Amino acid sequence: MDQPSHEQLSEVDDLDADRLLEVAREAEVEVRRAERRRLRLVLRWCDLHPALDDSQRLSWGEQDRVWDCDAWIGGEGVPAVAEFTAEPLAAVMRMSPAATTSLMGEALELRHRLPRIHARVESLDVALWRARRVAKATQGLSVEAAAHVDAVLAPLVDSVGPTRIDRAVAEAAALYDPETLTDAEEHARVHEWGITLRHHRAGEGRQWAGTSWLAITGDTPTLQRLHDLITDTTAPPADPDANPDSQRDLGVRQIRALAEVLDGLGAPRPRVRLAIDITTDDLTGDLTGHSAQVGRVLGLGPATLATIRDWLAGASVTVLPVLDMARTDAIDAHDPPRWMRDLVTRRDTHCVHPFCDTPATRCDLDHITAYIPMDEGGPPGQTHPANLAPLCRHHHRNKTHGHWTYHRTNHGDYLWHDQHGHTYAVTRQGTLELETR
Repeated sequence: MDQPSHEQLSEVDDLDADRLLEVAREAEVEVRRAERRRLRLVLRWCDLHPALDDSQRLSWGEQDRVWDCDAWIGGEGVPAVAEFTAEPLAAVMRMSPAATTSLMGEALELRHRLPRIHARVESLDVALWRARRVAKATQGLSVEAAAHVDAVLAPLVDSVGPTRIDRAVAEAAALYDPETLTDAEEHARVHEWGITLRHHRAGEGRQWAGTSWLAITGDTPTLQRLHDLITDTTAPPADPDANPDSQRDLGVRQIRALAEVLDGLGAPRPRVRLAIDITTDDLTGDLTGHSAQVGRVLGLGPATLATIRDWLAGASVTVLPVLDMARTDAIDAHDPPRWMRDLVTRRDTHCVHPFCDTPATRCDLDHITAYIPMDEGGPPGQTHPANLAPLCRHHHRNKTHGHWTYHRTNHGDYLWHDQHGHTYAVTRQGTLELETR
């Protein structure tokens, strides 16, 4: 990408406050014009790739890895788009396939179900990000309800926030889709209730630091009881001067209270699986004056040895032999043994498709050169580390259906080719576009 010239920087540096505001206004118009152009390109891309039938229609299941999901992008009445069409567009825009799928669905929603708001984007009166916020919220509504939201919000969408948008969507659902409330409650119970553990918050730019995030979704009274049980036992004293640290360490005490709740259940401690690269000397040595010593939790990041010791206190630890990362053994079977899977997932830490960052531990291991069973004439030794690569299920299917091809180089990089003549190299430094026919 071209760097700004000295002349361009000087133009900004020489502006006084009044002129700077004028230029900022002009810059906003330029941004909206560029966004409008991108929106038009995305819509044209969708038009060029219609789905032939519902079995070949782009759905959210492709990106969310819910393989029986039939939640197609866009709302009721939006034209169907063929599956596997997000990746080529995502690559040239240097976006993830999931983000591109969202953009495609919201663009179609705007054009076909929110025409008033779409017209204001076309006239540059509304920033695309605001219009997309509405489009994302209306995709589950009926045609009539979406039209109501369009009529209510179009005159003021350039000045409202998420709360006003969500209120308009809820009012439209109540007016036009009241029977869906029961369905929504049942859907939430079946598809949304549960507990999710995350070790990273994608996009926030923060490190793991030995901290994970537990999200619980369920009926309101039950979660309120759990919340009250923890907070009531950890409430700070009425007089904050009595213990000035009480408010600061409230979160720490709440987590410890949760641990006490778990201990009070009387059940044996469950197994917690963390693969940690450390030596026995690390665990038994003297840490005095060496608080910065670290081990590495595979798939997560570094943690101090002091923290790791705290985690392992009273735990049952399984010590595994050192994995030889230079091992090249081949086997005749299709499925790799455990050591080979561990080697490949440690070597390639994520899905090796361009711009995909799904952790390798959640991926399939793909045979780069397709596996042919020996009883069908396949050669021996087809399964070995150099012929395996982690691909998330969606990109595994994408490659299997022939939409992309790839191979692994002698340097351990992956060269991918789409059907439009673009070539991408996936390296340890990221994804690079190499050439275009």
